[in-house]
Amino acid sequence: MRDFDFQGLDDLKVQENRDKYGRNLITPPKETPWWKLYLEKFKDPIIVILLVATGISLVFGFINGDFTESIGIICAVLIATGVGFWQEYDAKKKFDAMKTDRDFEPVKVRRNGVAVEVPKDQLVVGDVVLLSAGDEIPADMELFQATEMKVAEACMTGESVAVSKYPLDVPYEGSGFAPNLLLRGTTIEQGMGEGVVVKVGDTTEIGKTTRQASEETGNKTPLEEKLEELAQKINVAAFTVAGLMFVVLNLVHWDFAFGDEPFVWSWDMFLQEVQFLMGAVVVIIVAVPEGLPLSVTLALAFSMKTMAKEHNLIKKMHACETIGAVNVIFTDKTGTLTQNVMTVVDTDVQETDTAMLEVVGALNSTANWSSGNRVLGNPTECAILKQLGQERTEALRARYQLLDCIPFSSAYKYMVSYLREKESGEELVVIKGAPEVISRIIGHAGYLEGVSVQQARGRRAISAAILGCGNYDEIKRMLEENAVVEGGRYIGTWYIEDPVRSDVPVAVEKCYQAGIDVVMMTGDNLKTGTEIARQAGFKDIWAIEAKDFMTSVDNGRASREFPNVIARCTPENKLTILKWAQARRYVCAMTGDGVNDSPSLNYADVGIAMGSGTSVAKEASDIVLLNDAFPSIVTGLKWGRSLFKNIKNFLFLQLSINVSACLVAVFGPLAGVEMPFTVTQFLWINLVMDTLAAIALASEPADEKVLLDKPRNREEFIINRSLLKAIFGFGMFVWLLCTAVLWGMNHLDVVESLGVDCLTSFFSSMNLTIFFAAYMILNWWNMFNARVIDKNKSLFDGLGRNAKFTGIMLFILVVTVVAVQLGGEVFRTEPLSWQTWGWILLLTSPVVIIREAYFQMKRKLS
Repeated sequence: MRDFDFQGLDDLKVQENRDKYGRNLITPPKETPWWKLYLEKFKDPIIVILLVATGISLVFGFINGDFTESIGIICAVLIATGVGFWQEYDAKKKFDAMKTDRDFEPVKVRRNGVAVEVPKDQLVVGDVVLLSAGDEIPADMELFQATEMKVAEACMTGESVAVSKYPLDVPYEGSGFAPNLLLRGTTIEQGMGEGVVVKVGDTTEIGKTTRQASEETGNKTPLEEKLEELAQKINVAAFTVAGLMFVVLNLVHWDFAFGDEPFVWSWDMFLQEVQFLMGAVVVIIVAVPEGLPLSVTLALAFSMKTMAKEHNLIKKMHACETIGAVNVIFTDKTGTLTQNVMTVVDTDVQETDTAMLEVVGALNSTANWSSGNRVLGNPTECAILKQLGQERTEALRARYQLLDCIPFSSAYKYMVSYLREKESGEELVVIKGAPEVISRIIGHAGYLEGVSVQQARGRRAISAAILGCGNYDEIKRMLEENAVVEGGRYIGTWYIEDPVRSDVPVAVEKCYQAGIDVVMMTGDNLKTGTEIARQAGFKDIWAIEAKDFMTSVDNGRASREFPNVIARCTPENKLTILKWAQARRYVCAMTGDGVNDSPSLNYADVGIAMGSGTSVAKEASDIVLLNDAFPSIVTGLKWGRSLFKNIKNFLFLQLSINVSACLVAVFGPLAGVEMPFTVTQFLWINLVMDTLAAIALASEPADEKVLLDKPRNREEFIINRSLLKAIFGFGMFVWLLCTAVLWGMNHLDVVESLGVDCLTSFFSSMNLTIFFAAYMILNWWNMFNARVIDKNKSLFDGLGRNAKFTGIMLFILVVTVVAVQLGGEVFRTEPLSWQTWGWILLLTSPVVIIREAYFQMKRKLS
């Protein structure tokens, strides 16, 4: 114990220590201004490509006097970034409303030899603080006086049971926190004492942990990694196709223009080159899926709102998707898997002794019922009173009079009460305490075998006995002499634990079904951690202490790469183990509620805090579970995986359109049409099929079936082999179909020579208006395929329940018809008859008919 004045500091010393050590305030995480939050949205790699495309289109807009494309891209960027910013800003405001400022609560201290109250933030190093049951420790301090003090340190250590605290005369050399050290943020559950402040503010243990919890990790989410990779590939592909198109246009055009004539440069030729270059730029813009950022943002926003209704407050938008990529969940025990409420889960008592066990539980106790059906006092005694119920407790206390008692002490581990029944006048001396102590006192050990079995399951045992009837002074003397009390009779034992939440085992099983490993990291002991894991439904339990983690994984185990129950974890242990897993490319979720969990919550790929947890834990997290329910994580998994599928669905639709449009633009001249689509038509395809399709596909709800899939490989490109085949398969099909139509339109003599009347009639009736309209409707039908691709379900499954998708599909059809009918010179179209529109819808419908027929046939055969 360091030197200090028992009478407290004087005013001069208070000011001196405040200047030297600072105020007792923990520096809050730096708030990010709203404008920085918004600008961060422009770091998205696809947004960067769009901004470059905007610059190019603006240059040609000035040359050509048309800024339609520029305005369209700018609108897409502003909508995508704006929606993303607003969702996160709104979630931040909701989270800020949950915060409570507790830095200014009054604390009892002794200054100038007098007990006074000062705000918590005014405490300084050297202050003498007066402590009692129920107080939250206001700063790190060392005890110099204590009476039966027990402190709940679960928020700092994960230890579910309150630990005894007492002064030390010599330096502490054991592991963990010293028994005379009180940590800021922990709570006194029992006893009283006095301590001297040794650390304040950011230098306290909770202050250090808070700093780790707010550090910038620099981690990229799996989705960010894959979108960045996609952006790079799109860049290369877009400029390659544009360059190829520019070359093909020049070769075809100048070959037709000059033939065998000598090449002569002129101003008209320069303008023609500018037109070709503009066409190539348009191809670049078409190749970039402008709707992807909007689709991702809308899908994330839709998931955020829906998940909030299911008790998941999403603080960071990308956490919606990241949770779906998780393949390991590191979870705290106390308050996450368990209820963080000590509960009597079993008793050992003969039927004839049940009433007497209730008497001991109600009368031989310092706990009391309070307002709102709450019990105040020692957690173990509170658990016993809760088992009895308030009405039974009060009835027994009204029936008996407490004459005297020997309070519980950690030195002798029992409590004795001397009772008199008011009606009969009968006197009783009863005792409760540690089973082995009660056994020694009454000279009976027959029940200890059953106690050992229960303790092996991580449960706390409290045994009770009757010591006699009225001879209190003699019994008291025998207890003081550590003698066996003759006539003492064992009546029963309570078995108490912090029980597993009832819905946790089902949720853990769903995690296993989804291919996700669940790992418990707790500050509790190995025996308790193992038993809680068993009750929670953990499979193939491999339990170790945190200090043995590296040795264990080096030695290995056939069925597991690393342990799934890790006991005696400090905050540093949790963070080290988490980083070890991330270094091996695991996508890690961390759940917790305590200060000790906050660094890991911050560094995890997705940090999930309990709504009732500490403010530090919630600040460090990406998601807050408002209902504290572990199964809500499973709900998050479902939405995250479904969201990723929705993004891939949009990629299929948009990139298959981009592939076909770019190929038609490049090879159209070879079929005899220099510009199969005008610049305006290209822009319309982008506007409708990017923006509106993004909104439609983003609204697709979560699918329970995704929980039967295995987690996706973090290293796998977002466009995997099956999706790539689908994109290029449909894109190439549309390109070949369009090229055949263009070639037939421009080579009617060859078609007529085939002698097939229906082909001649078809190609002779074709024109570029019908070609454009058919291309749009073909891709419109494909949106129905995109909604269910890679989901193994019918086109009609859930279609009626998604009103947004159905409504937007009808709207796209209407605006497409209006654009063709009224487009005129702007769209290079002329009005079509309703009969022609009917034929277009009919002839393009096999896109969905063939897919649905194939699905139904495959389902019947399987």
